[in-house]
Formats: sequence, C-alpha cells, structure tokens
Amino acid sequence: MSKNIDPRYSHDDIEPIKNYPAYIFRCFRKLLCFLYFGVGTLIIIFVLFPILHLFFWTKKSFRKHGHCMISAILQHFLWLMKLLHVSKIEISKEDKQTLRNLKSTVIIANHPSMLDVLHIFSFVRNADCIVKADLKKSLVSGIVRRLYITNDNDFDVMVAKCKECMEDGSNLIIFPEGTRTPRHGTNPYKKGAARIALGTGFNVQPVHIGGNDKYGLGKHDNLLCMNHSGPYIYKFKVLPQITMDKYKDLNPTIAAKHLTEDMKEILESVQE
Repeated sequence: MSKNIDPRYSHDDIEPIKNYPAYIFRCFRKLLCFLYFGVGTLIIIFVLFPILHLFFWTKKSFRKHGHCMISAILQHFLWLMKLLHVSKIEISKEDKQTLRNLKSTVIIANHPSMLDVLHIFSFVRNADCIVKADLKKSLVSGIVRRLYITNDNDFDVMVAKCKECMEDGSNLIIFPEGTRTPRHGTNPYKKGAARIALGTGFNVQPVHIGGNDKYGLGKHDNLLCMNHSGPYIYKFKVLPQITMDKYKDLNPTIAAKHLTEDMKEILESVQE
C-alpha cells in the first residue's frame, strides 16, 4: 500500500502499465494541457478581464458575463484535451440540454477528480461555485476573487451571497463530500451542502460523474501520472431533481439531515 495514504485513496490495485512509451506520451500530452491552462488563466486575468470591465462596469453584470466567458473558454480547453486524447466526455444530448437550460438551481455532484468543476462550468453558462479560500493564493486567484464565492466567510453571510446570486438566475455548484471522492467508497456527505440549498430555497439538481479511473487527477495522486490504460473518460448523467417542498415544514436541523441523506442516496444510485 502507498505510504501515508488513506487506504480508500490507494492506487496499488491499478492495472500495470502495458506500453511504457505510449503511457509516457499520454503523460506528456496531459502536462501540455495543464501548461495551456496556466497560460490561459493569465490571459484571462490580465487581458480578457480588463476588456470585460470596459463593457460591464457593475460587479453583478461583470460576474454574470464573466461566468459565461469562463464557460466558453472551458469548452475550448476540454475540446483540446479531447483532441490530444487526454480525456473524452460522454453525455446525452438531453442531459447536456438540461444543464444548459438550468436557472437558479443548486447543482450537486460526486467529485472523483480535480477537473469535475471545469466540466460542469463548461455545460452551465451561468454557474457560481463555493471554492476553498486557499485558491485566493493560487494561480487562479484573480478569477476566484472576482467571480466566485469563497468558504472563508461566516456561514450565514455565505448563504446570503449564494441566495443573492441565484435570485439573479445563477446556478450554484456544490460537492457534498467537500473533497474529492476516494477511489474506493465515498466520503461522508457534509450537511453544509444541504444547509446552503435549504437556505437559498432553490431546487437541487444531482449530476453523477462516472467513467474510468481518474488516477493522476484524484486526491493524493501525482499530477505527473496518468490513467495507465488510456485517456480519462468522463460520463455525466443528470438525475431527477430534488425539490425543496418536502423539507419546508421540517425543523432546519432535521431538514438538513434528510436532504443530505437524499443527496447521498440519489448520487450513489447510479450503477456503472
């Protein structure tokens, strides 16, 4: 077993590499994509954002159009990953259209890799997200600070910000596990996701992310590594919405408990 790694995240059971030259070339293409992403992030912050500010002065208008711009850019980035055979996406036309048409909805999903939120952003034009405050010190800080909600606020303040954005038509992405899903099993679902959904009052849209092993993109993985057998495959399935009506007459603590259980049940109901 890998040293100092939670057994649930262990990758000792992954099938061995059969073709080392092909594997090394896939790793190289993956690193090219990450380099492209880094350069693109700097272009967004120092070139595209200033241009966007010339046309949309208010914070609300800038955020709305900034979200749409990020969605379009990520579609291009994921297309590049597909072109280089680093990853590919499988989603039905109906599910893709459902995500495209979402408005004022809380989107929840399991979280097998670091690219999950990028995929959902690419599907949903106007999506907000609660991100770790640590990202304000990272390469993407210039984007996070201007467009998204960080988790370093007081909880009630954070919920108020989420509700304000959603009342203007934005969707909110939340990963109920709070961190990346382990390779074996799941993490406990945090009640914070349910409390935020209940606090905003908007319906919840579960999305299941499946496919093959995401080794190299999971928690505790070496970013220089890659899936041993081929490109990453992302399978997206839109599940039935969870409406808030069934929880409105419950005590807030009980409502959060039941909603958390319902989130877990529906996301884990998908069998691949």
